[in-house]
Amino acid sequence: MCGTSDDLSATVNYQTETMSGASPWYTIKDADERVVQVMSGASIEDKRTDLSVNINARQSDKQFGFTVARSDEDDYESLSFAGSYSQDSTDKLSTWTLAADFSNDDLTPVDSGLFSTRPASGSKHSASMLASYSRILNKTTMVQFGFGYIDKSGFLSDPYKVVFVEGQLIGDNRPDGRTAKTFFSRLRFFSEAANGALHLDYRYYTDNWEIDSHTIDLAWYQNIADDWQLIPSVRLYSQTSSFFYENFYESVRVDGFHSTDYRLSEYGAVTYGLKLEKQLNDWTFNILAEKYHSSGNLGFADADVENPALLDFTLLSFGLNYKF
Repeated sequence: MCGTSDDLSATVNYQTETMSGASPWYTIKDADERVVQVMSGASIEDKRTDLSVNINARQSDKQFGFTVARSDEDDYESLSFAGSYSQDSTDKLSTWTLAADFSNDDLTPVDSGLFSTRPASGSKHSASMLASYSRILNKTTMVQFGFGYIDKSGFLSDPYKVVFVEGQLIGDNRPDGRTAKTFFSRLRFFSEAANGALHLDYRYYTDNWEIDSHTIDLAWYQNIADDWQLIPSVRLYSQTSSFFYENFYESVRVDGFHSTDYRLSEYGAVTYGLKLEKQLNDWTFNILAEKYHSSGNLGFADADVENPALLDFTLLSFGLNYKF
């Protein structure tokens, strides 16, 4: 939901959801020495609410933005602030943007008294900055380039995951600091003949946990009659593994870091999407279908042993937006 004036706009987003289910817990070796995934039992039903308020102001060739967001779960609270500043060139064809954000997250894992590997509480902090430059090349083409820096500190482990090593279960343990750099580029091209637009994005990510990743997003926005829009898309992703990740640990690491989390493994993924959107006065309706597939050998990924928790899924969602 949002409101606008000539120089000032405000957006309020609210979301709530309830979920439950099992998740990857730890890995073991079966009788044939194959690494298999052990799943947790169905989790206690969890309710999450997200609220964010964004204010943007424009003054001549400058634009300012500020966002405050709050997220609450049964075991998690997050408060974040973000600000941005954009400056247009004299000819209005170029824009420089600087943005920064900070968040503070507090964790109170459930059932911590039942599991010696699960902490009673924890906190983490995150700060990031982004600088970008965009240029309108002609009436149908625009490009953008950007660089980002991210710094995280505090409790960065997963309190619900454990590792089986040397005959015992120990808690998932990761370094308490993580820094990352990102580079991204974007291309927007509108075809007057097809009455549609090409969106092409690329992002490179690298951090001090030795994870490097590449992301390519390709989408076509096809305008059709009566304010309908059809958007087919494909997203390609691949990453290397962190320096302390293993599918299964034969022995305890000297540095004490352990995690079998598939999100830290080497893998690749492809997502195919199709979205249909309809504009009706101040309302926008959409329906989205996505098909996701992941593997240890997709894209640039070439894992020696694939993590057994990698998954495939199909997603169907509906959206509704009102602008006033």
